[in-house]
Amino acid sequence: MRRTGHHRCPVSTWLNPGPDARYPSSGGTWEYGFWNVKVRSCCTVDKCHGSTVVLNGNQSRSADTASGQRSTAEKSAVNIWSNDDAYCYRTC
Repeated sequence: MRRTGHHRCPVSTWLNPGPDARYPSSGGTWEYGFWNVKVRSCCTVDKCHGSTVVLNGNQSRSADTASGQRSTAEKSAVNIWSNDDAYCYRTC
């Protein structure tokens, strides 16, 4: 079964400040947001998993990552008003 987590900021707003941590029901830790000039989605869980970040319609997706390893998807960004960002994780 594939599970996903998703966070989307309202359209035409500042980037989501980060890192923001969540602890999904599927286990592990998911961090996402904008910090150090990049938007990031990072996940560590004890099963196959991956991360995705979308900035203004352009997606960066990590490869499926082994149990216990950190998956990271990131894109360089500048925090301006017109950005549209979304952050996701998945288990496989």
